[in-house]
Amino acid sequence: MKVFRQTWWALVATVVFGITKTATAIYLDEEQKISLRARVYTQAAIRAEGSYDDTTPTVKAGQLVQHRNFFNPELEAKLGSYTTWMREQRGLLRVIAPDSLDFRLAAWGFYDGIYDYGTQQFDQQRYKTRAIFTQATSLEDVLRGKDERENPREVYAHQHRVNELYLSYTKGPLFVRFGRQAISWGESDTIALLDQNNPFDLTLGVPGVFEDLDEARIPLWTVRTSYALFDTLGPLASGFVEAYWVPGDIDNTTAIVPLSALSPYSPPGPDPAANPGLQVLVGKGSFVLVDHVPSHSMGNSRWGVRTQAVVARSYTVSAWIYTAFPNAPVPRMVGQAFASNVAAPAPPTFMVETVHQLVPVIGLSNTFFFEPLNGILRMEAEYFNREPGFIPDKNLLVSDLAKGNLKKINSCIDPKTGKLTLCRLVPGALPEGGTVPHADFLRWELGYDRFFFLRPFNPTNSFTWITAFVGSYNLDETSKKDFRQNGQQKPGTYPPAVLRPTPDDFVQLPKVDMFVQSHVSTDYVHGRLTPNLMAIAYGLGTFVVASQLTYRWSDSLIFDAYYTTIGGMFSGPGFFRDRDQVAFRATLQLN
Repeated sequence: MKVFRQTWWALVATVVFGITKTATAIYLDEEQKISLRARVYTQAAIRAEGSYDDTTPTVKAGQLVQHRNFFNPELEAKLGSYTTWMREQRGLLRVIAPDSLDFRLAAWGFYDGIYDYGTQQFDQQRYKTRAIFTQATSLEDVLRGKDERENPREVYAHQHRVNELYLSYTKGPLFVRFGRQAISWGESDTIALLDQNNPFDLTLGVPGVFEDLDEARIPLWTVRTSYALFDTLGPLASGFVEAYWVPGDIDNTTAIVPLSALSPYSPPGPDPAANPGLQVLVGKGSFVLVDHVPSHSMGNSRWGVRTQAVVARSYTVSAWIYTAFPNAPVPRMVGQAFASNVAAPAPPTFMVETVHQLVPVIGLSNTFFFEPLNGILRMEAEYFNREPGFIPDKNLLVSDLAKGNLKKINSCIDPKTGKLTLCRLVPGALPEGGTVPHADFLRWELGYDRFFFLRPFNPTNSFTWITAFVGSYNLDETSKKDFRQNGQQKPGTYPPAVLRPTPDDFVQLPKVDMFVQSHVSTDYVHGRLTPNLMAIAYGLGTFVVASQLTYRWSDSLIFDAYYTTIGGMFSGPGFFRDRDQVAFRATLQLN
């Protein structure tokens, strides 16, 4: 590992300080059909305020909370010229000879030095959590095989993967792409509330705020195809139908959900495994929060179908249906349990799992230029059917906990003797504990985009303004079904010595939740200096303000400075309202 770090820093230094002012891709053949591109950056973030809201571990203003070194090389090849011989053949080869055939390979990875040379409390917390977790690793081996609590470095300090690997085939009106790829049908200006086709890496808190949205999106092994139906058909034009399929027995990837007390961007709250009040429930046992990912099975396959056309030469109308695993899973209490691969005298484990379930989504969108406002209007609505929800008395049985009624949450207790027995835990067959309620959600966005001039602030270049009104309506919320936000407790409700939460300790999920997000940018110094300002304001009072100043030293070398602040109510992005930060980035582009 030490040699790797030295090599990495040597590479970064060479790239950042030895780069020329000309950005160009590397072509690997004389005809320039095979090209190599890359995007590499190093970013340091410093906390601008001290932590509160029961954040574990605590952080002081001025401490380094991130040094992320990211790389994204891309290899693209146009292979159509190598298949021209097929057109000269007879029979099937001539029929399937492609008009174009393209290949793409992209890697994705990062190394963050926060555990090695950053703020030391995170490295210390990593060892504390790991020591507690190892008491229950046998359960984790049964359910998933590996967990970020077992080795946080494997998730929070460095990751790498083949991000994209696909082959694209075009023949007349038919387009087919198969391999690892990303799909985005819903609007995702900043917070991807309606963009759920692919899962997101949530370990940096809020995608679109602390991390680039495209960087957080996780591609899946997918077969995707589209067919051009017509060029013109009465008032319709450019009509096509598109479909995709993610086979569940090949790819069961879900969102990478952050856990408490493991990184600077973990959700607020103490490490539940370190709460001494749990000893009331498990005695000499241990606590584990398990991300119970879906099984590899065809029943967990994701798919989608979409059609689109231009109506009356002005309105781009789309309609779709797809299935997805929501990015924010909900917790469910399992209770006390033994693993079947542990000897009977082993201590019990008090277990809570996160639940991922497929959700059908039906959507409709319309985009057009609206002359009275001299801008583009974007309208979209999506219906999420039976999305897993969180009601404290259902998921975590908090009222039963408060009463000390453990028998309801412990199917591992022998009903005759009242003693713990050996439970057999296998994926998909956990002991019955809490239940998961479901709710239908209607989510929508109304966007407005335009260019305008504001001469006193920029006499030469226009401003780009992108804004949207976004909302969510819970159709199943009633006085008897009071949904809360994914198990997040309110600040100050984490008792130091006992575990007795009540339903009111959890953050309320409004029946109707709305926010406005807006982004404005412009260019100075012939496009070399670009300030950006993004703001999000929620109806409950939560707000996010993120500013960015970009200086393009050359087409190859770009410098960015960021300031992000979150405040207001403890809801949604407000969970991270004590994470204000200043960040600096240097990016190398080979493009």
